[in-house]
Amino acid sequence: MRNTMLVFALLATLVSSCGLKGSGETEKTPQILTVEFVGSGDTAIQNPKGKAQLLAVPADIADVEATLVSEVEFNSGKLPFTVDFEISSDHRSMIKPEVSETTLVKYYVALDWDSNGDGKQDSTDVLIDFDKQFPDVDISQIHQQVFVK
Repeated sequence: MRNTMLVFALLATLVSSCGLKGSGETEKTPQILTVEFVGSGDTAIQNPKGKAQLLAVPADIADVEATLVSEVEFNSGKLPFTVDFEISSDHRSMIKPEVSETTLVKYYVALDWDSNGDGKQDSTDVLIDFDKQFPDVDISQIHQQVFVK
């Protein structure tokens, strides 16, 4: 009887230690970052279609090209408007030059938008207002604001 109990205990331990699906493994889901673009409400928007980009650079290195982490197409006929960026759980592996898990990373947003519909992007379009604030974002926050003019 004791040997039978011992066999069952060993068998139960063996089965529970196997990597069965649903045994504590978690599927990493993308993180959502909401960025609200705020500015004066009197801006005339003729072309509502644009793109917003979330970019990343290692914080301790100067003069490196930013890595595109996420890009979202949007439609907005007025200010303010919001954009939801989907950030993959492994986005740090895309950053060049390569970063470790402990390396500080700086994130910021950019707009690609011919808001007045004249066929070119220039100072007459809705732009990020660098005079008020650089468009840094903290991806650990759920909601961020970026100023536009």
